[in-house]
Amino acid sequence: MDSFNGFPSLNFLHTFESVARHLSFTNAAKELFVTQAAVSHQIKALEDYLGVKLFHREKRKVFLSEEGQKLLPSVVSGLQGIADSLENIRNYDAEDTIVVGVGSSFSANWLVHRLGAFYQKYPEVNLHLKISNNDPDFVADGTDLAVVWGKGDWQGLMCEQLMVVEFTPVCSPELLNKTHPLKTPDDLIHYPLLDDPDYEVWQEWFEEAGIQERKYKRRTVIRDSNVLINSTLDGHGIALCAVGIVQEYLDSGRLIRPFELSITGGGFYYLVYPEKALRKPLVRLFKTWLIKEVRKAESRDPFQGTL
Repeated sequence: MDSFNGFPSLNFLHTFESVARHLSFTNAAKELFVTQAAVSHQIKALEDYLGVKLFHREKRKVFLSEEGQKLLPSVVSGLQGIADSLENIRNYDAEDTIVVGVGSSFSANWLVHRLGAFYQKYPEVNLHLKISNNDPDFVADGTDLAVVWGKGDWQGLMCEQLMVVEFTPVCSPELLNKTHPLKTPDDLIHYPLLDDPDYEVWQEWFEEAGIQERKYKRRTVIRDSNVLINSTLDGHGIALCAVGIVQEYLDSGRLIRPFELSITGGGFYYLVYPEKALRKPLVRLFKTWLIKEVRKAESRDPFQGTL
């Protein structure tokens, strides 16, 4: 190992790779949680060791020099090799924490009703939930597994369809009045509709119902599905909601389903994770538990809560 004496710090090479990938000292500093001055210092130290410039700076832009372009592939390969070796020998059996990424609506309206059973069955597991409606960043966030709404097109990741989502109108029973009962979809004209900004899901549902779009009382546009559900619970209007997500409220009678007609919204809930995540016993445990809970929920009467 004497041949490595005098080599630049591994941190310098890590910093070089980050700057080269972002072509930005500022973004590299943010990624590495250090100051921009520290990044500049490390790059200068590496350049002094090599006796060449690795980057050129022109009009606030950063470019790799010819020497930097030659060095980058070897640095990336070396760092990846080290990371792979560490991953292969790491003992995950001793770990007691799993980090799961979930969207706000799924977590607040579906998962939260079942977490008590999970904690009771696995009291030794520390479950950390990262609540975000953005696609998970498994490297930066430290997320092991995520439940994501989409079409299953996450490149470089494993994805399994978890839940088929069907949208149907739901409302609080307190919203309904005797003057205008909800007997047919045409009766929706007497009630305010809660909507998302693009209105496409409601339009699709009206088309499936075989009725022409009219000037329905759609005055509340809500961008967050979790807020949309809470507004529906509070009796502010009728919303198109994912049946599986609001099933608990249908079962309890807090929401009712006026019509059996439902549509798919063009996507599903997926389990998304890096392939290496399944090396962790806790990831396999939580994944198995979650799939069983979804299948159990799907086996219940889908039309419970229908008028």
